[in-house]
Amino acid sequence: IVWAGDTGAYSIGAVYGRHKMAPRLSPKKSWEGYFAGVFTSILIGAFFAHAFSSLGPQPLGGLIGPVQGALFGLVIGALAPLGDLGESMFKRQGGLKDSSNIFPGHGGFLDRIDSWIWGAAIGYFLIQYFIL
Repeated sequence: IVWAGDTGAYSIGAVYGRHKMAPRLSPKKSWEGYFAGVFTSILIGAFFAHAFSSLGPQPLGGLIGPVQGALFGLVIGALAPLGDLGESMFKRQGGLKDSSNIFPGHGGFLDRIDSWIWGAAIGYFLIQYFIL
């Protein structure tokens, strides 16, 4: 879900992004991209929940259907980008452009996983407290 949201945000934001979300932290992020990422996350969450419930073993004992998958996608899609903005804030406060040189041109290693960390934590919380 996180990767799909990032892809949707980047694709739409690069073409239609006009309203900057946090110009000092992440100058290329736009509100248009953010909402496209959330929408993409909703679609992917619903799709995978439906696919797993109809084509394969029931995820979590059959407790997740397309509606729950869409809600899962909504929450993760809306909150996971905060991990990226938080990591950007730490870099700016430290006077760094990139967090490492492992992935040149991508902002460093932490830029590859910052949204994933938030997404994993949020996903764990949602599963623990609302599904199980």
